[in-house]
Amino acid sequence: MKLKTQLLLAIFLITIWQGKSYGQQVLDLDKTLLVKISPFSFLEPETIVIQGGVEYFFTPKISVQTELGFNGGIIGIPSGRGKNEDFSLWRSKSEIKFHQKKFYWGFEFFYVDKDFVRTDDSYSSFKQKVYYENARVKFQVYGTGLKFGRQHFVSDNILLDSFFGIGIRFRNRSVQVIELAEDQNPDFFDGSFLEGDRYSFEGWDSLPHFTLGIKVGILTGNKD
Repeated sequence: MKLKTQLLLAIFLITIWQGKSYGQQVLDLDKTLLVKISPFSFLEPETIVIQGGVEYFFTPKISVQTELGFNGGIIGIPSGRGKNEDFSLWRSKSEIKFHQKKFYWGFEFFYVDKDFVRTDDSYSSFKQKVYYENARVKFQVYGTGLKFGRQHFVSDNILLDSFFGIGIRFRNRSVQVIELAEDQNPDFFDGSFLEGDRYSFEGWDSLPHFTLGIKVGILTGNKD
């Protein structure tokens, strides 16, 4: 299990346990805006991501949340790791939440866009393995899912949002070789880095999507 997953799972369980003394029903927010921060986004394995958003309560039972995340490559800061260079990433997520007494449930929709140069790897083209020194990879993800969580205040204006969900994501990638490897012998390559097999072919695929995490909410204004 990855370190990020272990940390999220531990904090999630602690938050759920602590939340029994607060309960979702204490929110009672109406026409209220929360600023949301994703503290674990910087633990992404490929690049550090800065992510935040807002949640607006139309009524105490219905809210919408939108987020935007990006890495330093978007503004020209070198942000690649391992075999990935010149790495730019941005992503967005939108949710509608329905708040019950003890928890909330809702639907999320998300998009991820990556553009980077990958070095010393390979991909399949027309059933043939092609090895390259470097190639431009463009990678997009579209997804949706069902989400469950609990939100509770830990102070007058700070809220913890712990959640999990399941859904589906559709991925598309293109690989444009910049420089072919002189030797097409697989023995000269050391395999993929950080689950690079997702970049080992072109076109679409789909797979289940699982989410688990913690967000921090900051109340703008006062609770009624």
